[in-house]
Amino acid sequence: MIHLRSLTKLLLLFLCVSLLGFSPNPKYITESDDYHIVKKGDTLYSIAKKYTTTVDALKRINNLPSDKILIGQKIYLHNKEHPQQYYVTKKDIPSSGYHIIQKGETLYRLSKVYEIPIERLMELNQLTSYTIKAGEKLLLKGEPGQTTVVTSQVQEYEPEKIEQLKQTQTKTETTKKTTKQIKKPKYHVVKKGETLYRIASTYGLSIYELKNYNSLSSSNIFVGQKLYLETQSKNDNSKYIIPKPVIKKSEFQKYGIIWPCTGQITSGFGTRDGKPHKGLDIACPEGTPLKAVLDGEVAYSGKQRGYGNVIILKHANSIMTVYAHNQENLVHKDDKVKKGEIIGKVGVTGNTTGAHVHFEVRLDGRAYDPLQFLP
Repeated sequence: MIHLRSLTKLLLLFLCVSLLGFSPNPKYITESDDYHIVKKGDTLYSIAKKYTTTVDALKRINNLPSDKILIGQKIYLHNKEHPQQYYVTKKDIPSSGYHIIQKGETLYRLSKVYEIPIERLMELNQLTSYTIKAGEKLLLKGEPGQTTVVTSQVQEYEPEKIEQLKQTQTKTETTKKTTKQIKKPKYHVVKKGETLYRIASTYGLSIYELKNYNSLSSSNIFVGQKLYLETQSKNDNSKYIIPKPVIKKSEFQKYGIIWPCTGQITSGFGTRDGKPHKGLDIACPEGTPLKAVLDGEVAYSGKQRGYGNVIILKHANSIMTVYAHNQENLVHKDDKVKKGEIIGKVGVTGNTTGAHVHFEVRLDGRAYDPLQFLP
């Protein structure tokens, strides 16, 4: 009976403590840079604004089905790092210089297999998106728009599809057969299902060249259209002579691109140490907010060898922008962003000697000097 009374007193004491403010969220939870503890009056919007992120990002990171949050709740601010589960067998680049895309392969997987950054693959193949198709050739080395041919192979120009290169055998080690390349036709007639990119790739051209040869202002083509594959001479037809275009800065500035941050340019577009430098290096203090230069969508947010933390945005008019060496990426793949919205922070990740952002602008898959676009 004594034990029963003691137990009853303990239960009553526990109930009183609970009513006086005992919370299932313990008081020993401390503040952290990794999460925010919800306080009275907090909303998901106010938390997102405080940490310069978005409500959608917080909901995704914390797996929240709605905007409802509770006092004392932990709201994580960043994705938790997990050991990478993407295992591939690394391969050497084939002597042909390209890879025939197989069903189910992705650009990300192939970048891991051949240890080539996605940005480099996109540049080589003049891609404006991450979509690739089975049966197409993916260039792994060389220059953008180049058709690589092995010295003991014949390159076929087939409008419908790119044929497998035919192997020839050589009987002596000292004698090698020279490259035999079938003559490229002067024009191509567009067939159903063909795109400007596919036609350009078939004939070893860039989209930029193909558009210039045919005075195209966009990538739109139609079935039956005749596309010239080279600059037309006066003997062929003088009206098709297309001079090398001189694009005025005003043509680039019509897109309305803004600066991703304010800082000093430490390395410009062009050649650096004998290698192509496809963008601008803008030095800023570490942690400086990075802004989206146009409305768009996140095509990639992650890490790349040499570039550290990278964000790639795709915009209207076949424009893509790249932001590399970030301290932190604040957006995720498929996020919609607005012009001027903060998407990351300037950092020193990857191969860099100081805090800066490596900023690129690509139009139809080709890298241009960002200064042409910027006000």
